Amino acid sequence: MGCIMKTNVIKTYWKKNNEYEYNVIDNLIVNIEIKNNYYNIPIDTLFTMAARKNKKRSFLFVSTVLGKHIPIDPFKGLLVNRILADKYMKDVYSVENESKTNKIVNGIIEELNYEKLYKEAIESPHELSEPTIFIGFAETATGLAQGVFSFFEGEGFYTHTTRDIILNHDFNIQFKEEHSHATDHNCYGLNEEILKSNSPIVLIDDELTTGKTVLNIIKALHCKYPRDRYVVLSILDWRSEENSNKFKDVENELGISIKVISLVSGNIEVKDNMDNNNINKDEEIAISMNEPEANIEYLMLDDYFNNSLKYTSVDGHGNKNTDFYLKETGRFGLFSNEERNLNNISKKIGKLLRSKRKGKNTLVLGTEEFIYFPMLIAAHMGEGINYHSTTRSPIYPVDKAEYGAKNCFSFESPSGSGVLNYIYNIPYGKYEDIFLILEKEVSSERLNSVIDKLKLLGIPKVYIVFCISKQKEHFTGSYNKEDVVFLLKNLNDSIKETGTEDREEAIQSGVHYSEMLPIEYKPTDEYIKLFHQSLEDSAKKVALAVSIVSEKIIKNRGKDIVLVSLARAGTPIGILIKRYLKLKYNVNLHHYSVSIIRGKGIDTNAIKYILKHHPGKTIQFIDGWTGKGAITKVLIDACKELEKELGISLDSDLAVLADSAYCTKTFGTREDFLIPSACLNSTVSGLVSRTVHREDLIGPEDFHGAKFYSNMKNEDVSNLFVDRITKEFSTIENEVQTEVKIHEKLSDEITWKGFKDIKSIQNKFGIEDINLIKPGIGETTRVLLRRVPWKILIKDYESENLKHILLLAKDKKVPVEKYPHMTYECCGLIKPLKE
Repeated sequence: MGCIMKTNVIKTYWKKNNEYEYNVIDNLIVNIEIKNNYYNIPIDTLFTMAARKNKKRSFLFVSTVLGKHIPIDPFKGLLVNRILADKYMKDVYSVENESKTNKIVNGIIEELNYEKLYKEAIESPHELSEPTIFIGFAETATGLAQGVFSFFEGEGFYTHTTRDIILNHDFNIQFKEEHSHATDHNCYGLNEEILKSNSPIVLIDDELTTGKTVLNIIKALHCKYPRDRYVVLSILDWRSEENSNKFKDVENELGISIKVISLVSGNIEVKDNMDNNNINKDEEIAISMNEPEANIEYLMLDDYFNNSLKYTSVDGHGNKNTDFYLKETGRFGLFSNEERNLNNISKKIGKLLRSKRKGKNTLVLGTEEFIYFPMLIAAHMGEGINYHSTTRSPIYPVDKAEYGAKNCFSFESPSGSGVLNYIYNIPYGKYEDIFLILEKEVSSERLNSVIDKLKLLGIPKVYIVFCISKQKEHFTGSYNKEDVVFLLKNLNDSIKETGTEDREEAIQSGVHYSEMLPIEYKPTDEYIKLFHQSLEDSAKKVALAVSIVSEKIIKNRGKDIVLVSLARAGTPIGILIKRYLKLKYNVNLHHYSVSIIRGKGIDTNAIKYILKHHPGKTIQFIDGWTGKGAITKVLIDACKELEKELGISLDSDLAVLADSAYCTKTFGTREDFLIPSACLNSTVSGLVSRTVHREDLIGPEDFHGAKFYSNMKNEDVSNLFVDRITKEFSTIENEVQTEVKIHEKLSDEITWKGFKDIKSIQNKFGIEDINLIKPGIGETTRVLLRRVPWKILIKDYESENLKHILLLAKDKKVPVEKYPHMTYECCGLIKPLKE
């Protein structure tokens, strides 16, 4: 519920010397006496106050530097972490660089040079003189704690407590935060080897009121893994003398030292006579705006992370989830060298998200415990960025100066924890876009509540960003999952094959070819023999063509790409290109196979999926060869339509092994030669059928469809083909370099020479429908295997490339005619059945 509160209170606090009186809300007054402010930071630079919906504690110190409840410049939050790290080194090890610290302090007070100061600070971390364990407290202090840890190098280890309940983790420390709205804490990130050492433990929180939570975790840790020293770091320390003495009692009881370090310390006195029931019933009203809905876009950042961790968790409703967690949060432990790498990752993601921004004012939101890393990303997204986080903390909103929550929006937690989340202090219409960054992908049902609230903020563009997506069992046909993912809907029980004659008649009478499937016959012994013979004869030539086209891809497009082959002839070629680039350049590119259909276009849902899961990457389309260039034209038109629909420009450049049609610039050769995979159907294409698009089978959100012929696994040579060609890569390195140099001098001009030859054939043989002409060895092979051939035109009877064509024509009793006036080695003509 979006809400504000009506109140007659105008002034939040007054100051006299080191004493402050906060009239937080009617009948809730907090008096503060400052006893120590080491860096003389004005306290309104560090916090303000708000009334909390919690019977155990009715007030809340709302930080103005943490990026939790109040939007901040992300660099400001990162710099406060450095001040606390500096204070730790001074008080524990007597290591101090006063001028550097004061420079940062002054920058925060004067709100100047945040970015410059941070860049200087992160390049000069403190060197730890001994192994040290850092632990942050969920949820508010997770960002602070990891930020402090980021300014250390050496033998450091970090983790934070969490409210998540993990079932399959073999280690946990549990304790209570008694005053909190969520009392139970778990700590999974510590392992016994680390805890058995006598390394000091540094506990980091944003604020100490009584210190009970700190003592609770110290006792829980110490009873299992005793040590001598504990340090507590906090921005604010409001412990009374009585509560400070409790720390001394625990020190004496356990024989340990607990050193408390803070930026500001003092005492507080609370006068609480609020009537909570009256406030709840009478003073909370909803904000509703009848505005056009915000445009929602989803982004997945899987490409930036290699260390996701799989655990089974239990949500607030008792449901078990097999989730992937982001190692980089530190929830399950991070060493200093791992933490240092986060800055590089965040720069890359920040650059990507910056390119998505639509305006000058942008809000970036972290979520619950996931605070630090989104803040780090936000810092690299350019100027005009405000950052803060969603929270579980319920606060009464009051629209007045210096109050900590001027407005409030509540929603169900996307994590499925069964609790409400809140975001505060977002003025209507202030931002042009918002990025909500979540650690892991959640279902659309779990997002509905927060998205409904984000739509009320008057922000035209909303990005939902998932750092890691749910790991799904993707369809890979008979290929290895490392080679390819088919973005296709399984139609095994939904469609029956049509005989060749009936299918040909239906196609020529107006039924679209993609609405039927040809019968996939098991290859005869002759076909299999032909395949193996052609594979041995041409393996080196195919490998060389793969290598050349791969080198051109790297030269023209770089390594930041996704390979997208056109099912199904493009699939084995895409696999070979992926393998070559892995071997030569050690880049493990994502490779998908998608449907493209003449007359219907490319599978838009598949392209949207790829763009969503690999934002910022460019797509390199791949096919086996070009016939007359029909699919090339379909791809060009499809990319234009996608740009209109999505506003994203896709390069329609099609990388092929053989471009005998002269219709693409990225090719391995323009020779029309036999590619062995053209000899067979599904048995050399991962046992996947031709792709299908029929409205009764394919819904608006579905991928195009296909069948998987598992019954042909004994005849399958899909992996045999790609493995055999892959073996050749290591034997042709010198030839590749020679051929690449030759290709640099060759023209890559697109002339559509092949299509012109086809028009001549059309005129000479009086063929009304140009789609009945299938030029080139690959297409002619498919005519003989799948269609009803009329005749085959060949350029030269003596060509070594035509052995299988002549064999198939003889087997099918199809006449062969010499026709030397064409670019292609051969051309298949389909019989016009209407004549």
